[in-house]
Amino acid sequence: MAVLASVCALAIGGVAAVALLLPHRDGEPRSSLTPAPAATGPRCRGAGCEGKSPMQMRCAAEPATLATHRTAGGAWMELRYSVECGTSWARMWGTRVGDRIEMTASGRDGREGGGARSAEVQNTIDADSYVYTPMTAAHPGTVVRACFRPAAGGEGDCFDARVAK
Repeated sequence: MAVLASVCALAIGGVAAVALLLPHRDGEPRSSLTPAPAATGPRCRGAGCEGKSPMQMRCAAEPATLATHRTAGGAWMELRYSVECGTSWARMWGTRVGDRIEMTASGRDGREGGGARSAEVQNTIDADSYVYTPMTAAHPGTVVRACFRPAAGGEGDCFDARVAK
């Protein structure tokens, strides 16, 4: 009798598991164990993004390139802006270990934004890819400025762009 009860319990448990995992008519599984879909939008906005990574905060999905500049030493810089996040940042590539990029933002009245943001090429992996500054809040009319500081010393290159309206 105990064997029959065990077999019945296993059979009922198996049927219940299959029923839970079969899709609804709309094709979605019924199980509450199914992971929730990942959030796809930005994880911060404006001042809430100050000093944070544009990649980690999902602000770099479709940014506008405000301006691109090639330095005298051959490195490249861009000033970027995310409408969704209301932020700007700078990035560089074609760099050497020790190269640095600095970015500042100022409003229409000329006041400085969230402060200077900077990033440095730490190793050869960084030198072979993009290096980004942390973000600062920006809005239409904000002037953003990026400056490249070469590891070898000497004069850096700077350029400006204005966030479009």
